[in-house]
Amino acid sequence: MSRLGALTLVLLLAACGPTPFTADVTRFTTLPATDGARSFTILPDPAQKGSLEFQQYANLVAEQLALRGWRPVPASADAQAVVFIHWGVGAPRTVAWESPAAMWTGWGPWYGGGIYQPFPYYQTEVTTTWPQWLSLEILDGPTWRAGTRMTLFEGKAVTESGRPMINPNLPYLVRAIFSGFPGISGHTVKVEIPPSQ
Repeated sequence: MSRLGALTLVLLLAACGPTPFTADVTRFTTLPATDGARSFTILPDPAQKGSLEFQQYANLVAEQLALRGWRPVPASADAQAVVFIHWGVGAPRTVAWESPAAMWTGWGPWYGGGIYQPFPYYQTEVTTTWPQWLSLEILDGPTWRAGTRMTLFEGKAVTESGRPMINPNLPYLVRAIFSGFPGISGHTVKVEIPPSQ
């Protein structure tokens, strides 16, 4: 590849900008689209009690609910809604494919005398991704305290990441699941969030 061609490729890649975060979000809900303010509390499962990671993610969810007019109350209060959150990382998925590669024959691209052969052979590329997900469940508070369950909202956001650590993506998963909240029940939508936000 000539120096001019290489420079053009670099400029084109730079113009593309950073890739937005994407997630597939599925929701089931009985909440009206213009749901009024509710009091809520976020409770840990037994395995989440005392977890600093849980507390950090719970704070992110509480912020999103508060932005929509919901009011956080202590776990000891009679909240109108009880919220549970879960997250996880699935087994890695490895995909291999062949991509064209270019080669210089002769003395090399900087000294002349060679012949540039565009795409004379293919090389194998391999990438590994991890599915990452966040689920959110909102229950009716009074019926939950009475020992029964009445689900108001179930949502799940799923993304693919090039690394197994989920914590860098959790803020984006939370924002994705609340995009258009509460959403249309039974629908899956693709949500894009610019990385700078």
